[in-house]
Amino acid sequence: MDMKTIRNHAGVTWIDLETPSKIEVREVAEVSGLESQTIEELLSPSLKHKVEFGKNHAYIVLHFPALGESKNGDAAYEVDFILTKNVIITARYERVEALEKFKPTDESENGIFFGLLGELLGNFEHKLSSVDHWVREVENKMFNGQEKQTILELSEASRHLIDFRKITAIYPDVFKTLGTEGGKIFGSKFSTLSAEILERFEKSKAKLDVLFETVHELRETNNALLSTKQNESMKTLTVVFITASVLVGIISIWIGFMARK
Repeated sequence: MDMKTIRNHAGVTWIDLETPSKIEVREVAEVSGLESQTIEELLSPSLKHKVEFGKNHAYIVLHFPALGESKNGDAAYEVDFILTKNVIITARYERVEALEKFKPTDESENGIFFGLLGELLGNFEHKLSSVDHWVREVENKMFNGQEKQTILELSEASRHLIDFRKITAIYPDVFKTLGTEGGKIFGSKFSTLSAEILERFEKSKAKLDVLFETVHELRETNNALLSTKQNESMKTLTVVFITASVLVGIISIWIGFMARK
C-alpha cells in the first residue's frame, strides 16, 4: 500500500514515501521544484548505492543491514534521499522502523537529513550489538561442551557479519563525498555534519571488524575442540577394538584347546 507522510520543521519540509506511486512522484516534483525525471528514480529500488549532485539538489541511495527486518528476507533495505535546501524527500520500498521512529528536533537547516542518517546508523549499531550478544552466548555454549550445536550458529553469525561488511563498505566514500560536494550546495555546516556522521560510522566499523575476527577465531577454536573430541573418541574405539580382539583371540584359543581334549 502506498504511503506518504509530510512533516514540516524549522523551515524544512520532509516528505517520506513508502513504495511511491506515479501520482505521488508528480506531487513531490511540484513541491520540491525538481524535474519529474529526477524524482521518477524513486519509483523503483536501486541495486547499488548512489550519490549524485545537481545544481541545487543531492540524490543519495543507501542500503542498510536488515537482519530480519526486511519483509522479503533480504540482507539489506534501501532508503533513497533527495535533498534541496528546503525539502527533504525519503523513499523506501518496505517498512523501515528507524524512519518511522524519527522525530525532527534539530533546529539547523540540515538537521532532518542528518537526524535521519543518525537514526538509521543507530539501527545498524543496535543490530551489531545484537549479534555481539548472540556471539557471546554461542561462545559460552561452545566451552560448555556443545561444539556440535554451535557450528551452525557460528556460521550464521559469520554470514550476517559478512553481509554487514558488504553493505556498509561504501559508507566512508559516500559520507566523504557528501562533505565535499554537499558542502558546495548546502554550506559548511553540511560538511561538518557529514564529517561527524563518518566519524560515528568509523567507530561502528571498528566494532564490526573486531566482532568479525572474534567469530573467525571462535570457529577455529570450535573446530579444534571438535577435532580433539573426535580423536579421543577414536582412541577409545581403538582401545575397545583391541581389547575385544584380544578377548576373541583368547576365547578362540581356549575353544581350540578344549576341542583337542
